[in-house]
Amino acid sequence: MRLIIKHRHIITAVIVILLLGVLVYLGTRLQNLKKEDVAADTFAGTAMGTAVKKTIYSDSPAKSEEVSKEIDTCLEELENQISVRISSSEVALCNRNYAVDGVYELSERLIGYLKQEMDICKETNGAFSPCIRPLADLWGIEDGKTEVPDDTMIRDTLEKTDASKIEITDNGIIFHKENMAIDFGASGKGIACDQITEILRKNGVEGAVVSVGGSIAVYGSKGNGKDWHIGIRDPRGDEDEVLGIVDFTGSKMIATSGDYEKYFESGVKRYHHILDPATGYPADNDLMSVTVISANGFLSDALSTACFVMGLEKGMDYAEEKGVDAVFVTKDKKVYVTKKLKKSFHIKADGYNLVKKNKLSGK
Repeated sequence: MRLIIKHRHIITAVIVILLLGVLVYLGTRLQNLKKEDVAADTFAGTAMGTAVKKTIYSDSPAKSEEVSKEIDTCLEELENQISVRISSSEVALCNRNYAVDGVYELSERLIGYLKQEMDICKETNGAFSPCIRPLADLWGIEDGKTEVPDDTMIRDTLEKTDASKIEITDNGIIFHKENMAIDFGASGKGIACDQITEILRKNGVEGAVVSVGGSIAVYGSKGNGKDWHIGIRDPRGDEDEVLGIVDFTGSKMIATSGDYEKYFESGVKRYHHILDPATGYPADNDLMSVTVISANGFLSDALSTACFVMGLEKGMDYAEEKGVDAVFVTKDKKVYVTKKLKKSFHIKADGYNLVKKNKLSGK
């Protein structure tokens, strides 16, 4: 007994240490159990004329299903606002009913998107155009047409796609020429990703990966503390074949524009749907695809198109200037990435080579 009393401080310290060890162990176990409770529920469908896939990480399958339905409603409402193919949409009504030199009133949200598109148009010297629709309709590649339009028709149509002939005001848009049309084909799916992210945040889900065609919203985490590993499509492979993987944590928006999405071939030439507003023809600059990664879906979607049209060097410079990450893939299967992406992007497909130079000159 005297021995115990003599060393009671040591014994007490040992007991405290043991208790702390038990508490740490139990805490870790509880945390791991909580992480294991986070399950991935996947939902597939179509919206905005493309495939939609939603993988939602949550501790409740019922909650995941509810969030999935809310996303479906959001996509339907957005399509009914911006689609040129729905005659009653806000955009279609505008294109059909505006009066030359008069203000056509639009919703505040749509005006905001148009202002952003005009900013990108000016920054890229017209490589991105918010009024490319008449030219897209002439080619009809999205609708399955496989004929090259007459050069005279292309030149005449270019006059209707000149962004300098539209003005965005505080309450609407002014067209200074007949038969013009606005279009959100190059940014609409990115807009959808931004709205989807708000739904995910509002509902407090752990994480999610939602793809709307070539645009992907990655939100939160899987609940296990591991990085996201998001695949970028091989532009010369099948739909499920991956060019490379990009690793990151947290929320990101990813958009890819490529010559493989909608195209036809005539002779040895591929005519795709990404049109150059300067020439009226599909952009022809040795690129197969451009992927842009940023915190903003609208920006990722619009910039993937703009950078594709601008080409490798100008597009890379513009991406760096805008502070976004980007992957450029050329027809000779060389892959160029912006500086911050060099350590987190890994090629998986055979035949492609990552160019590790910081500068394009002398490549």
